[in-house]
Amino acid sequence: MFNMEIKTIIPLNTIKIDNCGIGDYDDELDDGRSVIMDICKIMGNTEQILFCVSGFGDDKWTVDCRFDLPIIIEQLPEIIRRINNKDFNFKLDFYEQGIEREIVFVNDVECVRLVCISRTNWIPKPNNIKMRKEEVSLIFNNLYKNFLSYSSVLCNGLANHYLFKEWMKI
Repeated sequence: MFNMEIKTIIPLNTIKIDNCGIGDYDDELDDGRSVIMDICKIMGNTEQILFCVSGFGDDKWTVDCRFDLPIIIEQLPEIIRRINNKDFNFKLDFYEQGIEREIVFVNDVECVRLVCISRTNWIPKPNNIKMRKEEVSLIFNNLYKNFLSYSSVLCNGLANHYLFKEWMKI
């Protein structure tokens, strides 16, 4: 089984943020990924929000909010657009140094086959699993919705920045 989620250690509305001002973004140099990076840095700095990934024989991947979460969040809108169009052929790339894994999603008749490819000496066991399409859809949609919700509560200014809203549009 494969799973991916963000969750809080304490209630979201009790998390204190030191500084959540809107960054200085340049329209020519920045896009939504710049805002995503800032939001994920804020989430990581709270030390109260966890990004959790499990699967392929590893119950707890060594991922975090600061470095790994932004990489996944930047891929979410395109993946969700595909899923909404019933296209379960896509890749999810954990390219951050240290984790360096890619999951290839392959549409099967009634399910989705997930193939995990490691670019380190870590070996997925098994490297190939099958999941129901509804389960795959739920994982990505929940991650997307929770990220938007957490962002709105923790750093509303960034969550409403036009670069972020444009990038996250599905």
